[in-house]
Amino acid sequence: MESALLIIHAILAVVLIIVVLIQRAEGGALGIGGGSDGMSPRGSADVLTRTTSIIALLFVITSISLTVLSLRSSERSLSFDELDGAPELEILPEDLPELPQLD
Repeated sequence: MESALLIIHAILAVVLIIVVLIQRAEGGALGIGGGSDGMSPRGSADVLTRTTSIIALLFVITSISLTVLSLRSSERSLSFDELDGAPELEILPEDLPELPQLD
């Protein structure tokens, strides 16, 4: 299941990049969105914006799902409670490297 979700995630990433590049923006992009298909430029922009939002939402959902699956397959957790008992590092002056001397 994890590999199928990973493949879907990769496909969504590529499609999201393509859809974002197709959109017509004020400053640049490829600007190939909306041709002579009978739709107004604003109508095609609305469709591309909606499509981008849906693909981005699916991308985030698959990202979170992959994270949850990864955490379930290993014995890690998202809890920060374990950090309270972590040993503190003590740096002694003799452990530090010497600075180079300027001539």
